[in-house]
Amino acid sequence: MNDWAHSVASTDLGRRIAAINAAVRELSEEAERLREEARRLRALHARVHLGSRMPLWFLMRLQHENFPVRVAEPGEIRYVSVLTATGLIEAEIDPLEATAPYAASQLATVIRITEHGRAEIARIEDMPKPAATSMQMGRELR
Repeated sequence: MNDWAHSVASTDLGRRIAAINAAVRELSEEAERLREEARRLRALHARVHLGSRMPLWFLMRLQHENFPVRVAEPGEIRYVSVLTATGLIEAEIDPLEATAPYAASQLATVIRITEHGRAEIARIEDMPKPAATSMQMGRELR
């Protein structure tokens, strides 16, 4: 190969390498964008498709109840506590006599879903149908 042909081949090879490097940069940027989009979609999925043991799922179930609602199941009382603390519902949680450093309450009464709670319900879309509830209205509340 003469010097001129070698120079042309080197220049052509340099252009090809530069084009490959540019393509790699573009693919790397696209991969980062796709990773960010995947993180966003996972967060959205977690908010929209809630599991049956989540406080917001419990809120979705509450919207179909007549208030006040008595709650006696310990896991659901925890949800009442969380939803009350976040301002999504108004509720009274009956204290127990202290038998240990921490004794869980055995009964809660949900008075209503707040406007903030109703707005949260409206924001959640495509929820699966709620499961059967263990909520019961107390005789004195009927």
